[in-house]
Amino acid sequence: MTDAIKDLIKAQKETAPLIKNAINPHFRSKYADLGAVIEASMDAFHKNNFAVLQANGSDEHGAYVNTMLCHTSGHVFESKVYLALSKQDMQGLGSAITYARRYGLLGMAGLAAEDDDGNASVKSPTKATPPKQFNPDF
Repeated sequence: MTDAIKDLIKAQKETAPLIKNAINPHFRSKYADLGAVIEASMDAFHKNNFAVLQANGSDEHGAYVNTMLCHTSGHVFESKVYLALSKQDMQGLGSAITYARRYGLLGMAGLAAEDDDGNASVKSPTKATPPKQFNPDF
């Protein structure tokens, strides 16, 4: 595992700068989309003996995207991001999966994200509603 940790540190140091290439129309702010996160990190991971996998799954807590960094030594680093759907349809599911892939990879790469849709957290407080979980029977 020591080699895997050393290579992960090297990969994180070698990630390219994160380019904010998309605009959030709701907040008029720029952010790095999934393609930009992949572009900033994938070469560094591959160069340092990691394959990157992002698989969908579900457990007792709900649907998720599991980001895995698989090292050639056999060690695997994993991070699950659970899905919260804004709409119970395929567009809502696709959006949630993309969002989870983006944040899972940002975390594993040690990259900071622009607070694009997190801007909602600074709005005036409103009645909290629990996030909708993916329902395959929609």
